[in-house]
Amino acid sequence: MEKVECEIMTQKKLVALAHYALALLALVLLLGAMPMDSVAATATPTTNPTRVSHFFPTGVRSTPASSGDCWVTSLAVPRKDTWRCMVGNSIYDPCFSSPEQKDYVLCDASPAADTNGLKVTLTDPLPASTATGGDDKPWVLHLANGAYCTFVTGATGLVGDERINYGCTNKAFIPGFPKQGSVWTVQELFDGQKVPVTTTVLQAWT
Repeated sequence: MEKVECEIMTQKKLVALAHYALALLALVLLLGAMPMDSVAATATPTTNPTRVSHFFPTGVRSTPASSGDCWVTSLAVPRKDTWRCMVGNSIYDPCFSSPEQKDYVLCDASPAADTNGLKVTLTDPLPASTATGGDDKPWVLHLANGAYCTFVTGATGLVGDERINYGCTNKAFIPGFPKQGSVWTVQELFDGQKVPVTTTVLQAWT
């Protein structure tokens, strides 16, 4: 009797698993058929306004200073005090300058990682800045899911007609720029995903 009951329970579990698998397969097929401009899924919303602020390195690293040259205004975060610099064979963008210290810049600092900068002594004077101001194109985003996303200055790709602008610490990427308002949002995508997730931005640095 116990053996029969066990067999019946096993059959019920198999049927339930089969139904679940069919439902999951239907969902995958539905998502795969949806175009990129379909209504995005929505992450957990927040009612707190997005904080927007400027970033400047909090200090100088203890590592020895390097030397380098800054030839143009930063592409990542174009400001009057940010630059794109060559140090050895490496490009740093942005590097930060201060009116009080014109013989060096601070590079490789970020609110998403080490906030202390690498001191880079300038081999040539800084060029004239071409920055025009404006906070509509932020450099680093802190999302409600905990990820940090940083603007990518090199070649990327397109999602629809939008450039992939941000790479994130959770391996996601963001096409375009944040939708701004009291609470900013972005369309977050993972590799192979076709439907973006609308994710709120807790803080943005420009």
